[in-house]
Amino acid sequence: MKILVISDSHKNLINLKKVLNEVECDFVLFLGDYVMDIMNFSKQLKDKLFVVKGNCDGDINFDDDLLLDIAGKKIFMTHGHKYGVKMGMKNLFAKATELQADIAVFGHTHIAFQTQLENGLIVLNPGSIGKGMLKNNTFGMLIIDDEGIVTSKIYQIY
Repeated sequence: MKILVISDSHKNLINLKKVLNEVECDFVLFLGDYVMDIMNFSKQLKDKLFVVKGNCDGDINFDDDLLLDIAGKKIFMTHGHKYGVKMGMKNLFAKATELQADIAVFGHTHIAFQTQLENGLIVLNPGSIGKGMLKNNTFGMLIIDDEGIVTSKIYQIY
């Protein structure tokens, strides 16, 4: 199972289109900031798209958080601003643990990041597909193999 993780497009439809057209995946998780960008591709993505809104999305009708069950893994997805991730990830980790998530994905910082906590929680921030803080536009991928082993990867867009 391949899960494409994208955040913070900020109107960069060129990078968004490139990744959506070139990367094979079973699901797409969009973590907010310019939700309307990904909605331009909603017909193409059909039932494999999950979206949460970010701090730049205003009062649109999307959730702040979602808890998904994909391939037997609980995935907590959020933009991250409600958990203060620019000041630290303690609140995000606590929420994911409370929800008994196996994986937490978030954006907001525009800096790609991945780790696994001592409690087993896999954490992935795909960075920004459209406005990377370090001048790198990035996206993430979660791979869940047939045995349920999860691998997270970060890719740079060239």
